Amino acid sequence: MTATALLMVTTAWLAVGCGNSATSSVSASSETSIFDPTAEASSSTTDSEVATTAVVAGTNSQQLALVDTSRPVVNNGRTVAVTRSLPTTVWRPNRQGVFPLVVFAHGYRLGPPGYARFCEKLADAGYIVAAPSFPLADESRGNGLNRDDIPNEAKDVSFVITALRGSSLAPSIASGPVGVAGHSDGADVALIVGYQQGDADASVGAVVAIAPDAFARQLSTNRPPLLLVHADADATVPYSESVQVFAHIPGQRTFLTLIGADHLPPIAGNTVWTSVLDGAVVTFFDATLKHVQSLVSAQILMATLEHSKLQVGS
Repeated sequence: MTATALLMVTTAWLAVGCGNSATSSVSASSETSIFDPTAEASSSTTDSEVATTAVVAGTNSQQLALVDTSRPVVNNGRTVAVTRSLPTTVWRPNRQGVFPLVVFAHGYRLGPPGYARFCEKLADAGYIVAAPSFPLADESRGNGLNRDDIPNEAKDVSFVITALRGSSLAPSIASGPVGVAGHSDGADVALIVGYQQGDADASVGAVVAIAPDAFARQLSTNRPPLLLVHADADATVPYSESVQVFAHIPGQRTFLTLIGADHLPPIAGNTVWTSVLDGAVVTFFDATLKHVQSLVSAQILMATLEHSKLQVGS
């Protein structure tokens, strides 16, 4: 399929499910260029272990047992486990080929199963999507919850990238840049992996942060394109948090506001904003990871989405 044909497919897909109750607008910044497992594995002599543990019935997905044996799980000063077990669900396109890798970071309390709909949508669009379960952010793990572990979760994402590229899935993973996406606390993780000095992963070529907290950390020189998505009626993480992120991180950044939406429903599914979110993320990754079109062209498409408004910085 040619790039032109792919663009036409993307455009048509974006139009699906958009209602008519709100308008779309595009505004510009001053820099705008256009308008469990609960059991933790014991330590070993290697830094990682990869094993297929299950195929999820009814989906083209599987769960991998990934273990980082170089780092412990510590909760409030107490060592919960001497290694970091990272059960990872991987969704793949329902066809043969080589596809870009996207690592998805889940939010607080809600593990990867709560984001299965969104991850499946990305896989359907031609991405291998890996969603690790973080030991102190996924309530089902039974280790307790602790937001202080977010910096370690960023290291978990880098570990998963390396582990998958050395696994049996490697022949299906494109050799180019990786995408990282996250929701809520997972969006904070994605921002660290993408932009924080000392923690940014050079393999990351695009970042999607959905409803993140403010990000004021020192920036790495590696600054991949950023898609920010936030609902302006978010009752959990104030919309102003993403406003700060957009102002703090320079470079190619796109800020999609979901007008009237709350924190979880758009990504969970079955709302008027769900297809807007899905379409924007796929269009963004298609431009930045597959290079189906330029980022500018992708931004123009995203500006046509209803129930939303768009800001672009460069």
